[in-house]
Amino acid sequence: MNRRKVVGALGGLALGTVASAWGRRVLAQPVCTLTPEQIEGPFYLDQARIREDISEGKPGVPLSLVLRVLESSASCAPISRAAVDVWQCDALGIYSGYEGVAIEPRHIEPVDDKTFLRGTRLTDAAGGVGFRTIYPGWYLGRTPHVHLKLRVGTKVATTQLYFPDEVTNAVYARAPYNRHPNRDTTNATDRFLGPIADKSLVMWAMKRDGDGYVAAATIALRTS
Repeated sequence: MNRRKVVGALGGLALGTVASAWGRRVLAQPVCTLTPEQIEGPFYLDQARIREDISEGKPGVPLSLVLRVLESSASCAPISRAAVDVWQCDALGIYSGYEGVAIEPRHIEPVDDKTFLRGTRLTDAAGGVGFRTIYPGWYLGRTPHVHLKLRVGTKVATTQLYFPDEVTNAVYARAPYNRHPNRDTTNATDRFLGPIADKSLVMWAMKRDGDGYVAAATIALRTS
C-alpha cells in the first residue's frame, strides 16, 4: 500500500480533526521493527467490548489513541481486521472489573461490575484503529501506561505503551489527577519499561489537542 493510500485509509478513523490529521502524518511513516511484547498483567478481562469511546464518562484529561498495526517484515504491510484490545486505569489508578485492588485509599465504590476504560476495535484496511479515552493515572510501582492485546488469526501479542514523563508531569498537575499525588515511579524506574533497549518502540508520540492530547504509535507484529 503506498503512502497516499495509507493516509486516505487512516483518514477514516472517527476521531477529532486534529487527532486524525496529525495521527495520519505520524503513522504514514512506517516503523516495522518488531514491537517488544510485555506481560499481560493482572487486570485483563476478555470482554470483546467493541467500541471507540472507552471513557464511560470517567473524569480526566481527554486522550485520543491512534494506532497502526503492521507486519514486522520488509514489506511493512498493514494488518487489517486485527482485533485490538486496550485497557488502562482511571485518573486515580483504578482498573474496572476488579475488587480489592484499589490503590487510591479514598476509593470505596465497587468496580467489579464496571467496564470503564476497556474496549476492542478492528483495524481498517491500512491497519489503523483509534480510541477515545482519558490520560491514565498511576499506581504503586508503575509509570503510566496503556495495555494492548492484538489478535490476528491464531496469533496473539500483548504489550504496553508508555507516555513521555514531561507530558505526564503536566497532566498530573491538573484535576482529578492531583487528588492522587506523589507518583512513585517514572519511565526511568519502571521495572517493565526499563529492560527494553529501544524505548521508542513502546512510546506514544504525543501532541496537544485542545484541552487534551492525541497519542500515536505503530505496533509491528510477526503473523507467520
